[in-house]
Amino acid sequence: MKTIKLKLIGLFILAGLSACNKEEILEPVPVPQDLNTLQIVIDTLPQGNSYDTSDLFAFVSIVNDKNEAVLTNKKLSISFNGKYVTEKIKLDAGNYKINSFLVSSAAGITRFATPHANSLKASEIQKPLNIGFKLQNADLLDVPVEVSRILSGDKSENFGYPSGTFNVQNTGSGDFIKVKLQAVVTIGDINYDNIPAQFRINSWDAQGVLTVKDTTLAGGVNEVLLPKSRAKYQFQLSKWGISDEMTLTREQLTEGVTYTLGGSKAAKKLRMEEHFTYTSAGYKPSGKSVYSYNPDGKLQKIEFYDKLPQYNDLRLSWSKVYVYTNGKLTRINYLNDQGAAFGYLELTYNATLTKITGMKEVSYDQSTEASIAYSYPTGYAQIDFDYVFANGRGMEYSLKIKDGNKTEDSAQSMSGGESGTYRYDFNINPYAHINLPNVYLSNLSKNNLVDQNKTYSGSIPSVEPYKFEYTYDAEGYPTELLKSFKNYSTGDHLFKIKTVYTY
Repeated sequence: MKTIKLKLIGLFILAGLSACNKEEILEPVPVPQDLNTLQIVIDTLPQGNSYDTSDLFAFVSIVNDKNEAVLTNKKLSISFNGKYVTEKIKLDAGNYKINSFLVSSAAGITRFATPHANSLKASEIQKPLNIGFKLQNADLLDVPVEVSRILSGDKSENFGYPSGTFNVQNTGSGDFIKVKLQAVVTIGDINYDNIPAQFRINSWDAQGVLTVKDTTLAGGVNEVLLPKSRAKYQFQLSKWGISDEMTLTREQLTEGVTYTLGGSKAAKKLRMEEHFTYTSAGYKPSGKSVYSYNPDGKLQKIEFYDKLPQYNDLRLSWSKVYVYTNGKLTRINYLNDQGAAFGYLELTYNATLTKITGMKEVSYDQSTEASIAYSYPTGYAQIDFDYVFANGRGMEYSLKIKDGNKTEDSAQSMSGGESGTYRYDFNINPYAHINLPNVYLSNLSKNNLVDQNKTYSGSIPSVEPYKFEYTYDAEGYPTELLKSFKNYSTGDHLFKIKTVYTY
């Protein structure tokens, strides 16, 4: 029976790092694909951290290689998974061009557009219309587009569209007061201050007549226009089961001030994660991890179960047991399926016990020692690792933390190097709330990974994850992840693994 072993960080294994937490996938086969299906992807929307996708729709026109229209102003919903993605479009195999792409609000106000080549606005983006693509009986195709923001007074002709294409909202600034709103929610001891959230804005005139507006504001600080004619305003927040409100009179409302709404709640504890690999017989269990906790809520043990060829069910493979000294995690013992120790991870802290400054991992006859340093350049934190392995080789590794997430990393040794950039959604990463240190501190990010871009020198992995699709509960925690894998060299889709989370 063939087994494919996935490198978590290939360079660490090359340099001599023990690999007791690698995944094993049994007989994966490709999941049936969305043949001749595309979705349009926008990396970012201008001048904003995020936008409420429930209030945004794409309108796309597509022609074939004979310049015949196959879609005209097709309305598509938009979702956000670290990028803005339209719903899927299925066409016949062939060559096509996008010759119109607009993003509008539910009220029909045109917010963004992709300019045509040679238009006045074409210089604002790298790749103006028309945008060509080919469908050729392959997996779901992502077609990237860029958009420019449409401002009050912009004309559609400046973007290369016929006159009157855009519906632009004009507001007299003298009739409105500009305020700033932000949602800030604390889960456990982690602050989430860059999250989209549902707001209700109530306002009353001098006669007490109520006007209600429901909206989802973007992550971070949002500028909101409120009519000056109102006597009283109320902001109501709803996010992850937390509600908050604030009421201000017109005299109390101050332009330019940021009004923060939110709250706090305890973090949910991850109890189990189950892995299923798609095989010729459908999704089959390939592993699971079971988490148990001390009475004080600290992680006590993780049991790892794998699918072994000689058994039909999952069997205990190994365990981690967490050891605390004066309430601080100082050691993680590794036990085999019989309960016998085969290794450990020891942790050393700074004088204030707030940061891990040293680690030693032993796994059978392999060992890894690391010293860790922290620095804080403008706009991000950097963590630098200096590793020494059992074979005497060394490696340098660094990662950048921005807005609570690892956004970049790089590693270099005599054997080669690798680097990566990473993107996240705005929901809760359960691993960040249960203290899961390892030799590369890979569980720090407070949000969930949705995209990565990796480069390698020396060892090139044969298999790499490339797509992350989450399902969430009402409290912002993932309940399911579909992770797609590809051949790194060819880019060909290989298989999917489904992970189911229980709290």
